[in-house]
Amino acid sequence: MFNTADVQAAETVSQSAKATDLEDKFYRQALYFYFAGDYGSALRQISLNRQRQGVDSDRSQLFEAGLQVAIGLHDQATQTLTRFEQRQANAATHNSKAKSATSPQELLLIALLQLTEQQIDQGDVETAKLTLGRITTVLPAYVEQYHVLSQLAYWPDTPPLTAQVQQKANTEENTLPTNSSAAYIALNQALLHMDQQQYNAAHPILIELKEQQWQAPEVNFWQKLFNPFAQPDIFDANDELKPEVQDALLQQQAINDYAKLLLAQLYVANQQYDLAYNELSDFPQQSPYAESALFLFAYSAQQQQQYDMSLKLLTLLQQQYPYSNLAWQAALLSAKQVSEQQSLAQGLTLYQQAEQLYLQKIAEIKQFGETFNDSKNIMDFATKANDEQNPLLTPKSDVLALILTQRFNTDAPWLKKALNDPLLATDYQTLLSLELLSDNVNTQQANSQWLKDTLTLNSQRQAKVIEQQKQLAYRGMLLSLTAQKQRIAEVIAQAEVEQNAQVFADPNQQQWLTRIDASQTTLNTLAKQRNTDDEQQRLDRVKGVLQWQLQGSFPQRLWQHKQSLIQLTEQLELLELQASRFSDLSTNKRLLSEFDVRQQQTQTDIKKMTLNIEALNLKTSREIRGKISIFTQQQQYTLQQLLLTTRHQMANVLEQMSQADRAPINPSPAVDTASQGSH
Repeated sequence: MFNTADVQAAETVSQSAKATDLEDKFYRQALYFYFAGDYGSALRQISLNRQRQGVDSDRSQLFEAGLQVAIGLHDQATQTLTRFEQRQANAATHNSKAKSATSPQELLLIALLQLTEQQIDQGDVETAKLTLGRITTVLPAYVEQYHVLSQLAYWPDTPPLTAQVQQKANTEENTLPTNSSAAYIALNQALLHMDQQQYNAAHPILIELKEQQWQAPEVNFWQKLFNPFAQPDIFDANDELKPEVQDALLQQQAINDYAKLLLAQLYVANQQYDLAYNELSDFPQQSPYAESALFLFAYSAQQQQQYDMSLKLLTLLQQQYPYSNLAWQAALLSAKQVSEQQSLAQGLTLYQQAEQLYLQKIAEIKQFGETFNDSKNIMDFATKANDEQNPLLTPKSDVLALILTQRFNTDAPWLKKALNDPLLATDYQTLLSLELLSDNVNTQQANSQWLKDTLTLNSQRQAKVIEQQKQLAYRGMLLSLTAQKQRIAEVIAQAEVEQNAQVFADPNQQQWLTRIDASQTTLNTLAKQRNTDDEQQRLDRVKGVLQWQLQGSFPQRLWQHKQSLIQLTEQLELLELQASRFSDLSTNKRLLSEFDVRQQQTQTDIKKMTLNIEALNLKTSREIRGKISIFTQQQQYTLQQLLLTTRHQMANVLEQMSQADRAPINPSPAVDTASQGSH
């Protein structure tokens, strides 16, 4: 026999299984939207599952964070990951009821790694270090990600790497990187060696990196969710490379190019200019590091005494990058080379051109600083362009209205150069986000005003209805209908009890009954005086016919009266309900007041949010102005130093030219030959 505890336990297990199956159903619905590419609907489904169905498992929270990262809601993703990590810390992970192929330990590791990445992106490095410190064990698939995040958090110091890994990390100097993440680890290690002037340690790493190609590693669902560029499927339905794969290939090529550039810098630091020259001779022109490579290539050529090549490269650098510090230095190097290798006059001309260049740039940067400082709205310098780098925000994706799908861009060359500072670029993106948020708040303001107008109209309509209803005598109508109902009920009861059909007589029949009664009274009076048998027989025949007619229609008229009683009862109930509603409407003043309070609260929140947006906009704009002011001062200082150096070099050239002019003319070639021989 089963005892009560066994039965309760079985019921509990059954209910838990049903709840878990239901959770899986809603979770799979969100997964469907995700694999269909509709990330917005997937995120909304997760939110609906939590709000309406109470589905808030570990994997649902982590899935929500991944979706938020995928569509750019990084602040919300950070909050979601923080809640998830706190939930894991407050409860034993092995008690999780969610069915998933991923272990709770891996879910927690994914959350901590992604939370660290979010904190690093937001500049909160110290908190990122604390988050990394909470990682105790790293699974093999996440070793590279753990090392990269540790390097970013502790740069330029060596990360402690306190977590225990289940396999040896590929971060040793002589270990061949197996994927792009491992390549980033090796590249950061080489940079660290170069900063510490340990060139022998950095050299073999860079040699390996500059030619190495990587295949996409095997990734699980969570890695694919949080890092779309790690997808192993590289072709779409049209056998073309997916946009995210193209971006990943560009990142791999950038690693190769940067390794070649660092290797060339290493050779230049060791004065091995021939090796640096050979290293950069086939450097890609479309590389993001082409500017630095071009300058280093020209400098190496100059040190190799390939002056024609060096001069052409320096000239090309000035033409392609007119606002670059390296291009400004190239103008000075060109003038110096021509002065030393060709003629002082030609060198003086190039020095004068460089001087004019620096004076022109000083005037431009000064004018830009004044214009920027005098501008009322710093966003006037912006040109907005759609962000084509995010393939996840497809047209079919029903994303939220607050997702920023634009990036800041500008046609102002000085501002474009200043935007190389990541903090300044982030500030401008913040302004774009604030503009988007302000537009949404304005939309909410319009909706709130519409609601206010609607409530006003409803209040007016309520007052009008109350006034109209007051003119209706509900009490008299109710009394009249009640009396009519009671009368019909009495007629029906009398008819059913006495089976008297005369109660249902119509007016014509009722008139005949009255006449028959009057005639009967007359006959009774005359019967005392004479014989009235004939008249009585005729009257009885008429009375019999009328009685036969009434008795024949009795069932039908009884049913009709009952139906009339039912309809009258329904009308009476409706009238009573209407009277009650009118009573509530006329006496309940809070019917619309609750909506008024909510609308006023919403209006207050909107005003508060608007003020916060304006304050944050003003603060960010002030910070941008400060950074631009510092930028312009730095550029002016750099140009003034170059101008001062140029004028010093010009003075030296003029002095050399003056000395050449004052040198005595040799009287004869023999004297000149003798003079040279004496030397």
